[in-house]
Amino acid sequence: MRIMLIVLLVSLTACSSNKSNTINQYLELIATDQETEMDTRVVNFADLYNNLDHNNVASEATKTYAESLYFNDTLVTIENRKELIEYLQQTQQQVESMSLEVINVFAKDDDVFVQWKMQTLFTIMGKRSNVKSIGISHLRFDEDGKIILHQDYWDSTNGFFQHIPVIGGLISWVKNRLH
Repeated sequence: MRIMLIVLLVSLTACSSNKSNTINQYLELIATDQETEMDTRVVNFADLYNNLDHNNVASEATKTYAESLYFNDTLVTIENRKELIEYLQQTQQQVESMSLEVINVFAKDDDVFVQWKMQTLFTIMGKRSNVKSIGISHLRFDEDGKIILHQDYWDSTNGFFQHIPVIGGLISWVKNRLH
C-alpha cells in the first residue's frame, strides 16, 4: 500500500508543467505595433512589481498605494497599505526574481485596466520554478494618484499552485481529465 502511494505521489508530481507555449500563443495573438503610453500612476505600479526589493518595498508601496485600499491578487485580500507592505515584503523574501511587463493599458472613466506579463523565479519545497503568467489588474486611483482598488485577474493555478510538488501534479491530472 505504501509503495502504491509513493508511486502515485511521484507520478502526480511529474505531471506538473508550465504551459508557456499557450502563454506565448496568447501574447502573439494580442501583439500590437503601437507603443503603450503610460501615465505616472501606472508607471509607479509597474516599477513596484519590477523592483520588488526588501529595501524599497515600503517606500515604493507608499508612493503607489493609498493608506486605505482594496487589494486582491487571487491569493490574498488586503484592506490597508501596512498589511500590503508586509505581504509584499514576505513575497519578496519568497522569490528570487520577479519582472512585470505592461502589455496594454485601457482606461474608462476612473478605472484603469493593465494587461501584463509576469515572470517569477522561486523555489518551493525544494523545487525551483521559473514561471511565466499573464493577467490583468483593475486599478482605481484616488485624487492623489494612489491606488485605492487593485483587483488582479490571472490564473493562479498555472502561475503558482501548479508548481508546488504533489499539488501541482494533482492540478495537472484534473486539467488533463477535463480535456
